[in-house]
Parts: sequence; structure tokens; C-alpha cells
Amino acid sequence: MNSHALKAAFRATARLHTQRGLLATPARPQALLSLRQSVRSYASAPSTSAAHAAHHSGSDAPWVVGSLLFFGPLIYKLTAPPPKKKAGETDHHGHGNVSAHKAAEEPEVEEEIAEEAETEAVAPAPSAPKHEKDFYPYILIGAGTASFAAMEAIREKDPNAAILIIGNEDIGPYMRPPLSKEMWFNKDEESTEKLSFKDWQGKERNVELQGKEKIETIDQETLEKIESVESGVKQLKGVEVTNLSVADQTVTLNNGKVLKYGKVLLATGGVPKTLPVLQGAGADKVTTFRSVEDFKKLHALVKSSNKKIVIIGGGFLGSELAVAVSHYGKDKGVKVTQVFPEDGNMGLVFPRYLSKWTTSQVEQEGVVVKANSRVASTKPAGDQVEVTLESGEKIVADHIVVAVGIEPNVELAKKAGLELDEVRGGVVANAELQARQNVYCAGDMTSFHDVTLGRRRVEHYDNAILGGRVAGQNMAADKLHKPYQHQSMFWSDLGPHIGYEAVGILDSKLSTVSIWTKKPTPEETPAVAAEKEEGKRERATATPLPAEAVKVEDKEKYSKGLVLYLKDKKIVGLLMWNNFGKVEDARKILGQVYDTEKVEALVKPFGIHEE
Repeated sequence: MNSHALKAAFRATARLHTQRGLLATPARPQALLSLRQSVRSYASAPSTSAAHAAHHSGSDAPWVVGSLLFFGPLIYKLTAPPPKKKAGETDHHGHGNVSAHKAAEEPEVEEEIAEEAETEAVAPAPSAPKHEKDFYPYILIGAGTASFAAMEAIREKDPNAAILIIGNEDIGPYMRPPLSKEMWFNKDEESTEKLSFKDWQGKERNVELQGKEKIETIDQETLEKIESVESGVKQLKGVEVTNLSVADQTVTLNNGKVLKYGKVLLATGGVPKTLPVLQGAGADKVTTFRSVEDFKKLHALVKSSNKKIVIIGGGFLGSELAVAVSHYGKDKGVKVTQVFPEDGNMGLVFPRYLSKWTTSQVEQEGVVVKANSRVASTKPAGDQVEVTLESGEKIVADHIVVAVGIEPNVELAKKAGLELDEVRGGVVANAELQARQNVYCAGDMTSFHDVTLGRRRVEHYDNAILGGRVAGQNMAADKLHKPYQHQSMFWSDLGPHIGYEAVGILDSKLSTVSIWTKKPTPEETPAVAAEKEEGKRERATATPLPAEAVKVEDKEKYSKGLVLYLKDKKIVGLLMWNNFGKVEDARKILGQVYDTEKVEALVKPFGIHEE
């Protein structure tokens, strides 16, 4: 046999074993032994055919001897079990990623043979893995609730994971909902300073998220001193990520430092919108409302007496904040005026009749509501600011709060070349919340494929928590990814007599079907319902108005009910009005075809007509 025949025989055998899965891992010693024996059979004592060839042509004998001498050691080296790892060497495959560096160089072999007979070394999972400087198996960009949930999910699946959270605020992951609700109902100013509050059950809470994992906070100077990345969770505070390279799997910080990642999560949230007409007021007179710093600024302002606040926006945030600030400042002479272009509060979400009724209830909380109104201009007025509406009406205020929604923060994703949703905004991700290989998204800035309702982008706390969790689970998974199928809920309270929970798509432009109680009961209020739920969700704490301050007929008109939102004859959203603890029942009927003849059975679990 000449050298070409021996080489061809080796390749054919290697291919055969590879196709059968025998070279997938050295954890199969019998397979390797079989391969070694098969290959060596070509280099053992001459077979019948080899002897026959040698007998007729003695000129081939030197080739056989030379082939044995040359290829014998190489074949043994290729088929031998992998060497044991030395102490301190780390295998990064346990984190589901390919490291940019290797603990040891692999043997150099002929390229074609290496491609056809490659083996992969698998080391036992280390108890406390270490990684080279500036390499993190998991980097989470954004330090909000989505990153927090992802971090916890990763550590559950990979207890030894090394995670770096990067945030541009000087605070750890925190809840945003209490900033427009519970925090304004604190009676203890010292608790407010510590960002603590009491929920409806009287439990002391803090807006900063507390979990099982201890998060070590570091600055850029400390980051530079880290020689090897160890197991645990670190948060880099007050830092911007200026660039993401998907091809190189790196992120660049605002000081120019480059970090390598195995998997990365984009959870950059949103940026509050503002209005050009407010530029005339001066930056010190206008506050967007999204962060802890925004809350502190506004809270410090209304602690003073007789302040006049204009809140622009009639949606979730604007309406909640108008009621909460009015409640907080009632004894301090604070006056709140709410301005928005819709017919009533929550006009883009509720059916028109319900929006108008809700506005009447917000007004009974002391808020001056200017519906169907837009700001035309603003200008300084001494120490105050003058707000002129398009109607010509002028309002003098001490401060303006803008609550007109957010724009998904996609600048980093855009620079990285990720696909953006031109209709809904946000970064396009699949049902597994993956935007590209090893790049995941969660929270407000994610346009994801909802397997029930189609492509969506959701700006609610529950979505950030559950979406972040699924993204984290998929980041830590070796192969099998799970789709994000959770239908997130959201909630709000607008005074003591209005509380609601909802799931799905709520849009006032959709067709709606409403079912209301025939005889309301005194217990059907947010406060009493919360006590019954024993902590199922957190709500603002409101002090009910005196009986004489509320029109009985108005209060009872829509005390408890259910609103179904329909699209193409299917139920795509449910609003549960003063009807708590029914979220799971609502999720079960999302996507079902609405049938008027079966509506009674459909809504029976919600107890609408129960006496």
C-alpha cells in the first residue's frame, strides 16, 4: 500500500466514525478504541491483498515502511484520549459559549484531517470557574427589572455564573411603579428618603430589588484592577455602553474599555419623551418622570407649601401621578393641573364612556383636568413658568412634569446593526427573545413575537420581570430555548374607588364589549380587594374620601365590571375593573373567538353578576 492509499483509508475511516457520532466526544472510549483499531489495521502485518501486491511489486515496500514511520505517531496522537487538564485550567463550554481565548494551544495537525476527525475536550464543571481578565460569560446592559430577573434566572441554571450588569444610574435594579404610586402615600418622610414604602398589607418594602443573589457594586477603577473574572454578580454603576460588536462579541464602555462576552442581554428600557414647546420654560422648570432622581426632585419640590404643578399627559403615568401628587399635597396646599389632548383620562386605552367617567373620579381627587387641551407655548414668569394652552388659557405653575410616554432606547442596538421594528419601535426579537446569536433582549425596548397575539412591544413591569426571566433562562441554556408565552398583566389605581388589572392589548380604537354588575357591593374597592388578595400585587395606598365628597350614583355606576377588547372577532385584551385576582382566568380566554351566545359562560369565572 502506498502513502496515498493509507491516507485515503484513514480519511474514509475517520469520516465513517464521525458520521456515526463516534468522534463527537472522547467520553466514548470504546468508539475511540474502535477507530484506533480500524486505522491501525492498515499499518499491521500485511493483509492478503497487501502481501499479494508486495509479492508482485517489491517497489511498494519502501512506501509501506515509510508510511508506518511517518503516519503511525500522527494517527496515535489524533486518536488518543485528550490529556487531563492541569489545575487552574477552565472550560468555558459550561456557560454555553466559545471563549475568545484558550487555556492551552491544541496540537497542530494537517488541516484536512483535523476538519474531518475533530474531537472536543469536555472537562468536569468547575466549582468556582475563573475567566481571563475582561471576559464575562454574561453581560447585562441596563440595570432595571429585566436585567435583575435575567440575572436571577441565569444563576438558578448556572450557579457558578460570572455576571456583569452595566447601568447608567447610581443605583441598583429597582421597581419603577412605586415612584408614581406607593411612594406618595408615605406618612414617614424618613422612609421616603430611604426609598422605602409600605404596601397595602402594611409590609415595609424598598424600591431597590432584593433577591437571593448578592450584587457587588463596582466602579470603572475597580473594574480595571480585576485580574481574573470569578463566579458572582457585579454591577458597574454610572457607566454607558457606547458600542456593541456582535461579530467580535464585545462591548465598549464610555471610557474606551472593551469587554468580551459569551452572551449579552440588551435591557436598555426607554427614554422619556418631551415636547419642543416646553423649551421656553427653562430646563430647571421641567421634569420628565421615569427615574428615582426624577421622583426625588419632584417630591422635594412639593414638600413645600402652596406649589402649583402642571402634569402633561393623560395616560397611565400621567393619571397615576396626578392623583398621587394631589393626595400627597392636599394638606400642603399643592394644586395639580393635568393637561392632555384626549377626551378623558386613559382616553387611548379605555372606551370613551369609561374614560369620561374616570375623569370625573380623578377630579374628585382634587385634580384640575384639562381634557382636549394641548400646550401651545411656555415662558418664564418670575420664579414660575407660564403655560399657554392652544385655547388661549394661561396657567401659572411652579413646575411642569412631562408624562407623555417613552421612546424605546435602541441607539446601541442600532449602531450594532440589529433589526429595529419600524412600526412599534424597539429591537426585533424572536419568541425566545433572541435578536441575534448570543444577543438577547428584554423589557420595554423589545419587539417580540407573541405566539398568541402576534408581534408586540410591551411597556409594563410584569413584562420586564417575566420577559427578563425567560431571556435569562435561554441565555444559560445549552441548547433548548423556551418561547416567551407569558401574557403580562398591568394594574393601576386612580383614587380609592378605581382600581383595575388588565392583560393583552387594550386600545380604545378596538371594538369592546362591557359587562357591569347589576348591584355593586360596598366591598368592591381597591383597598378592600387588596386586603383579600394577601399580597398578590402591590397597589397605591389611598385614603377614601368622606362620603359627602362622592356622588353616590357616580361611584356605583361602574363599580365592578369586565371590558373585552376584540380584533377580528377574537378576544385580544381584558380589563378587569375593581375585579381583582382574576388575571389567570383572563389569560385563559385570550385569543378565543367572541360569541355573543356564549358570553355568559365566558365571563362566569369573573363573578360579574354574582349577588
